[in-house]
Amino acid sequence: MTRKVGVLVVDDSPICRQLIIDALKRDPDLEVVGIADTGQQAIDKTVALRPNVITMDVDMPGMDGLEAVERIMGEVPTPVLVLTGDPRSQSAALTHRALAVGALALQVKPALDAGPDAWNLAREVKLLSTVKVIRHLRGSEKRSAPLAGRAVATPFESAAFSHSTLGLVAIASSTGGPQVVHKLLSELPADFPAPIALVQHINAAFADSLAGWLAASSKLKIKVAKEGDALVPGLVLIAPPDRHLVVLQRGRVSLKEGAPVDGHIPSATLLLESAAKAYGRRAAGVILTGMGSDGADGMLAIKQSGGVTIAQSQESCVVFGMPGAAIARAAADHVVHGDAMSQALIKVAVGEPLPKLS
Repeated sequence: MTRKVGVLVVDDSPICRQLIIDALKRDPDLEVVGIADTGQQAIDKTVALRPNVITMDVDMPGMDGLEAVERIMGEVPTPVLVLTGDPRSQSAALTHRALAVGALALQVKPALDAGPDAWNLAREVKLLSTVKVIRHLRGSEKRSAPLAGRAVATPFESAAFSHSTLGLVAIASSTGGPQVVHKLLSELPADFPAPIALVQHINAAFADSLAGWLAASSKLKIKVAKEGDALVPGLVLIAPPDRHLVVLQRGRVSLKEGAPVDGHIPSATLLLESAAKAYGRRAAGVILTGMGSDGADGMLAIKQSGGVTIAQSQESCVVFGMPGAAIARAAADHVVHGDAMSQALIKVAVGEPLPKLS
């Protein structure tokens, strides 16, 4: 008999709790093992019940959900899905701090009268239950994150970028990726010589707030891509949640409708393949933590075109699926720890060699 996935439901609203419970109970593989209505209760019941997944509200009296996530990830690491209201009414920093302290994913609560079929909660919970999360040291994000606008020390003078041949960095990222992307973009200098295109798999409602959260600590300009945007140094374009982002030969991007590729819209593979076609050996492809294999074929295209390909190391990934698939297909020339990704890209930009994958 297959063991059910145990879920702890945390929300201070009895109506919301019941809506969540009703949605979860519709899946026979899931079992609600406990409920909590405060952050402290969430911690205590996580210790006592050891659930496979936690659904966590953000705004609760006393200790809020984000502090509870931080405590849980430091003491009893457990996959956490944060459920929140409309992110457009919240600050980007508040919304995405949940990811910074260790939550795996964000999802918007449906309207209270929407019923248990309103959102695919059960599928998301079952998916997250398969992730082996790692311990997060409390406060480490606060200690290590650079201040907005603060200069980040790099081993190269700005003049070294003047002869860079790097034309484009294309990044693929999924579960666990926003934290890595945040650190990467916060550490790149304002005069980084190549534009960056990013596919980040995330709930559609959080795409704009993701851009705002990333921009708040970066010296680069960061925005959700629009049709025809030019790829220029100092700019990061993020794929919108409902379109494929592709690079055109003339150094602009296009947004394409279509079916999912490798299970995703937007598809990292389509972005990376188009980068290979448009920029050839001047392209760099990066695959970060995430489930599945999206991006592996695109990384291979960049490698075959003579570009640079980098995969995040297994020990620094929340989920090694996407980087592991790229490595398995011999598409990644280099493997880099997530914390060192910015320095790796700076080296690529100035023509310094990276250690080859043996």
